[in-house]
Amino acid sequence: MSRDWDVKDLLAIGCGGFLGAVARFTFCQSLTSVRGTLAVNVLGSFCLGLLMYHSEFLGYVPTRVRLFAGIGFLGSFTTFSSFAVYAFQMSFLASVIFICANILPGLFAVLLGRACMIYLGRRR
Repeated sequence: MSRDWDVKDLLAIGCGGFLGAVARFTFCQSLTSVRGTLAVNVLGSFCLGLLMYHSEFLGYVPTRVRLFAGIGFLGSFTTFSSFAVYAFQMSFLASVIFICANILPGLFAVLLGRACMIYLGRRR
């Protein structure tokens, strides 16, 4: 199934991407590169979990909001490409630990975001 992209859709993604990159840069200025990468990946994964499960448990999220927030902002805010570069530059053991320290909390954060949406959906 193909999607016809509207100029406004692409603009929403582009603006979200710009703001996400600026937010990541600003956030990582206060932490070391490796710790900043871990922090933005976990925080971004949590927010993606909230966004992804919002429509399932709380109601519809408009398409452009999902494009701006999910693909644009959070796609740019999380930095799994930097995570891969750091892992490649480390020794094997440090790399395995770093990969686990990024992937497992990221997955947990998505599930935590889902749990928050379920909780809020039940409280409605």
